[in-house]
Amino acid sequence: MTEDTSFTLHTGESDNSASNASVPFFAALCLFLSAVEYAVPKPLPFMRLGLANLPILISLAKLRKRDVLLLIVFKVLGQALISGTLFSYVFVFSAAGSVASGLTMLALYLLFRRSGAVSNTGLSVAGAFANNCAQVAVARVMVFGANAKYIAPVLFATGLATGLALGVFADVFCARSEWYRNLTVGNTEGEVSPPLQSPRSAPVFSTSPSTGVSPVTPRIQFIIAMILFPVFLMQQNVFAVWGCTAVFFIMTAVKKHGKVRLLPSLFMTLGVTFFSLLSPYGKVLFSLGSFHITQDALVTGLRKSGILSGMVFLSQFAISPRLELPGRMGRFLGSMFTTFDELTSKRISFKRGHVIEALDARLAELWK
Repeated sequence: MTEDTSFTLHTGESDNSASNASVPFFAALCLFLSAVEYAVPKPLPFMRLGLANLPILISLAKLRKRDVLLLIVFKVLGQALISGTLFSYVFVFSAAGSVASGLTMLALYLLFRRSGAVSNTGLSVAGAFANNCAQVAVARVMVFGANAKYIAPVLFATGLATGLALGVFADVFCARSEWYRNLTVGNTEGEVSPPLQSPRSAPVFSTSPSTGVSPVTPRIQFIIAMILFPVFLMQQNVFAVWGCTAVFFIMTAVKKHGKVRLLPSLFMTLGVTFFSLLSPYGKVLFSLGSFHITQDALVTGLRKSGILSGMVFLSQFAISPRLELPGRMGRFLGSMFTTFDELTSKRISFKRGHVIEALDARLAELWK
């Protein structure tokens, strides 16, 4: 088989490294695992299990360095687009954590790949640690201030546990997966042979049948959100903030026909407000033993949580499945989401004790 790492994008133009068909495939797998993780309620929205890091972890031995870097970028963008958080604080947390984690794992792999001194488990734990460091730094700057020290132990403890679990799973998956073993064909650089050609010519995020919505509508929604975004961030009054948040929620609910998840925002509101109360200041409203609930700390926590919730709802309103992006970036994202649609078009039956086999079979089917 002759090796060719290029493929034709939706428009028929050939590309260079960015057009490696393996990258959108791995990125689509990141989105699939991210969607699974997104469905799990969390006390703080940036606390993640790290499932979406699995494709990056297993790609280190198979993709070129520049393609691994490209995969990290499209993992971050894809997660933001599919969850509707591109213009919210969640995107900053995700981007910081994913970039720090990905670069750390890539650097360690390149440093130790010849000696084999580090396993997938070691890479995963190191990546989780870098992810947590980046997220604690962002949390300190954007949300909690000095109170970030209270969430740091929780993040690092969960990061160690999930990093170990993900690394062990990656080692077992790489050892047992037929799909993974067949990725490299006739080369010594770890470059993947081309798996699939882009099956359809729709440079959009979703290849699902049209619902009758004009393609202009998503662009109008996007523009409206961009106008409202800076206005919302300038609000200082807590009642104005939550009033805007309620309006954004209604806008998103109308757009999505009522399919809006409230539980993540509820957890976030409680979490952010609680950590704000740990630094009491202002008038004491009431006390629980030695713990004082103060007015200014409560208002500050409610304003921060309102801003964060409103940004999520506004972002979900701005991003639509039929939103088109121009140029090579739009075509590449279209290829990634086409593969994601195919990956999720058929339910994977995860039977007890056969999780790897079920995932392996589905990946092998798509790869062909």
